[in-house]
Amino acid sequence: MNAVDDAVFDKLASGTALIAALGGTAIYWQIANQGTTFPYVIYFQSSGIDENRSPRRTRRMMYTVKAVSDDPDEAGDLDAYLDALLHKQTLTVTGYGNYRTYRENDVEYLEQTNEGLTVYHRGAQYGIWIAE
Repeated sequence: MNAVDDAVFDKLASGTALIAALGGTAIYWQIANQGTTFPYVIYFQSSGIDENRSPRRTRRMMYTVKAVSDDPDEAGDLDAYLDALLHKQTLTVTGYGNYRTYRENDVEYLEQTNEGLTVYHRGAQYGIWIAE
């Protein structure tokens, strides 16, 4: 849902400590451009369902939000900023009310680039509940 994508971006971009630690608004939907310098943040919808429990339309979506860095400590510090901005916080979602946002599952892994660089991914999956 574009409205939730926009709400997540807006919430992250409003975090002055996060933006300072990133050295700018290095927040990307789904994938960063090739050659993007570290660190940066990636976010995307991992799953979503209509709850169908009442006459009002309610949705629960899972968003993966993670820091990507070539330094494991920096990735962890950025994850803490992400958590402070999203866990138990309210998002402004156009056309919907956001009544719950919670960190649910941690995300942590590393990858090795073709050049031999180790890249660290640290973050979480956040449940986001919205209703019309």
